[in-house]
Order: sequence, then structure tokens, then C-alpha cells
Amino acid sequence: MTTAECQISKSAAVHTLLDLLEQRKTRRFGCGMELPAGPLRYQSTAPPIPLSQEETRYLLFAGVGETGRHLADMQYASRPGREDGQGMAIMNFQGRTTPSACAANTTKLFLSNDEGVYFAGSMSHPESGVPPELIPLQQGRLEIPRQLPYMLSFNQWYTNRPGTLYILPVTEVARVYLNLLLVLLSEEYGYFIVDSDHGNSGCGLDLFRRSRGGHLHDDPATNRVMTLRELDAAISDTALQEQGMVCQNMFLMAQAMGLGGGIQSVGSGRHLLGLEPRIFPGLGFHFANSPVSGVRANPMGVANLWEGPCPPFVSSIEEAVLNLVESKFGAGGIYTSPASRPWITQDGRSHIASYDPRAIDAVIHFCNYVYKTYGRFPAHADAFKTVIAFQAHHLDVSFYDKFYPNESVPQTHRDHLAAWHHEHPVGEPAVSLLHEGVHP
Repeated sequence: MTTAECQISKSAAVHTLLDLLEQRKTRRFGCGMELPAGPLRYQSTAPPIPLSQEETRYLLFAGVGETGRHLADMQYASRPGREDGQGMAIMNFQGRTTPSACAANTTKLFLSNDEGVYFAGSMSHPESGVPPELIPLQQGRLEIPRQLPYMLSFNQWYTNRPGTLYILPVTEVARVYLNLLLVLLSEEYGYFIVDSDHGNSGCGLDLFRRSRGGHLHDDPATNRVMTLRELDAAISDTALQEQGMVCQNMFLMAQAMGLGGGIQSVGSGRHLLGLEPRIFPGLGFHFANSPVSGVRANPMGVANLWEGPCPPFVSSIEEAVLNLVESKFGAGGIYTSPASRPWITQDGRSHIASYDPRAIDAVIHFCNYVYKTYGRFPAHADAFKTVIAFQAHHLDVSFYDKFYPNESVPQTHRDHLAAWHHEHPVGEPAVSLLHEGVHP
């Protein structure tokens, strides 16, 4: 390829992205919907048109698609206790379309359409010929009460309606938390954590204070003392950033395909996970009740589907810590065999040291303190959490032509049905996700 051809190729890609960003708008009104009141009151005369398998695959790949190994171009410790970067904070070498703290990839997708509710497992390129792994959880759409606090009032008229694809990202905060603890309580970082809810006690870390010969900086003047509440909020925020990026990727893909929809805040995410099944079952997460008065229940995962790293899915919080270390430095760990790494050079000097035993011991003491004191882990942040959702649907262009200038609907959206549904007449049901290529 000549230099001129490269320049043309680069220019085309840049301008395509510029167009997508410029035209990126939430377009809420879909086929079959009704906006019941206000100056934009309107009722669609078109039937709901469900998304096809193909459309669904493109959206899911944009959100959590597998893209081969990521580069893992970090600085790695060559011996325990050496201060040179904590590259081994990376949790796996599987790359995805969306960045993830510590490459944890702990945000996964649940989706609801007219046919059922599904859990998205592995997600290959939509044109690879390898079908996505979609695990059916129930028949029929996820029914969310159209009232506060379960669904925000301004979303109730269009959210999760017939024909829509409603996608809920859920993040496993607890696993990222354990991994970051191994960094923060290391010799290099040496943070000391105090529990401001219990007289600034040392969160089980008194044996590791520098003032007592340990490696954790317990002098506030070092700026390495933080409260348990600060720690919980910081790690939860770090993990949950991934949800926004997942949704933005799907939003841009929907824009490129000519679909409507957008990103929205959910109402009570805890209820969506399954906090009170007597109100609505949500996604079926197990909530563990704390024996400590005033401490709220913690969503711990879905049995036999996506189990968290804490009891009841492990025997103890100590086991959860050791399991994480084993997954990285054990016999089958990602750092144990040079051949498992994404870079080419595999010589004897590429040894990556495991965690300093003091860091592992400090993490276990800290976790045992939290579990004993609060009856849950983490103490103030939920082990699993969902905060936003993404919805895709087919636009009712007539609504926008009535109330908006013509350019409010790009030509891509006007041409969508002809481009994506030429094999299936408009109004014909989409191929079931339970059919060929989808793993129950």
C-alpha cells in the first residue's frame, strides 16, 4: 500500500468516526411506542420490530467483544518487594473492545428482549462465524415495574418496551477490589486503612504498621492513610467506569447501524439484580444478609452462572484471596508460563515475581476484619453492581419528521430497514436467540 493510499485509508476511518460522534444523539421514540403527554405527544402506527440475531451480535461485540490478547505492556516486578510498577496487577491477557481496570473484564451483560432474558458469555467478532454464547435465563421479557424506585419516571414510557433490546451491564466489584488490595497493601504502595465507623481502628492491619516494624505507612503525614469508606468508594468507582465505556461502544455501534436508543440511568440497581423477588425477580442474584444490625444485604452472584469470590460461593474470604493469587501465580496461572503471555520474547530472564507474602497476609487480615465486623465484603460497596443500561430499537421516523427538522434523523437510520432486514419483511419476528448458534 502506497503512502497516498494509507493517507486515504486513515482519512476515511477518521471521518467515519467524526460522523458518528457528530450524529450521536439519543433517539428514544421507536416503532410501536407512545409518548403519552406533553408537546411531543404521539402514538406510533408502526408495529414493534424486534432486533435480529445479526443486529444483536454487532451490538454485543461492540460492548464486550473478545479481540485476542491485549498487549500487557507494563513494568513487572522481577523480585518480591522491588518497587518497579506492579505490572502483575493485570488479571488476565484477554483483550476486549472496552478497557477494564486491571484488565479484569468483570463487567458482563444481561439482555432482555421479547423472547427472553439472557446472560452474555464469550463474544467473538460478529462476522467470524463463531456464534455468541448467550445463556437463556427465562422466557419473556424482564418485567420491571414502571414506577419509582424501580424505573425512573422519565424513562418509563419507552424503556424495555416490545421490540426493544434492553441491555444491563453488571460489574463484579469484589474481584477487582481483592486484586487492588494486593497492590495497595504491598511494600511498594504501603497504604494503611482505618475504619472511621469504628474509632479509626486499623482494619486488622495493626501487625503491619510501620510504627510497629511493618511495611504499611500508618503516619498520616505520608498521605498513605485512608479510611475504609474512602477505599470502598474509590475501588467501586474504578470498577464501575467500565459500564459507561461498554454502553458508549454499543451506542456508537447502534449509531453506525442506524438504530435508535441510548444510555440511561437505571432506577434501583439492587432491585434489578434481585433484591426483593417478591416485588420482581430481577436478574436472580443471591443477596447475602449480614448478621450485623444495620448492614444491608450484599449481592453475591448467580449460582452456577456467575459466582462471586466471597461466601457463600467460597468457604471463606481467605480462600477468595488465595484463589486470586493462584489464578495468577499458581500452576495454571497466567504469569507462571511464559508461553501464556502476549509478547514474543520468552527467555529465562522474563520471570515475573509473585506477591510478597507480607502483602498477601495483610490482605487476608484486612478481609477477615471486614467480614467479621460487617458480615459482608466489601463493607460499604456492593460485590456486584449495575448503574446504567443501554437500549436499542428501531426508530419510528414519522415521529421525528413531525416534530424535528429533517436532518435530525441521519440517512443511515432512514435506510436501516432496507439495509439490515432485506431477508425478513418488516414486522416478521426476528430469528430466536435460542435457535442455532446459541448455547443454552
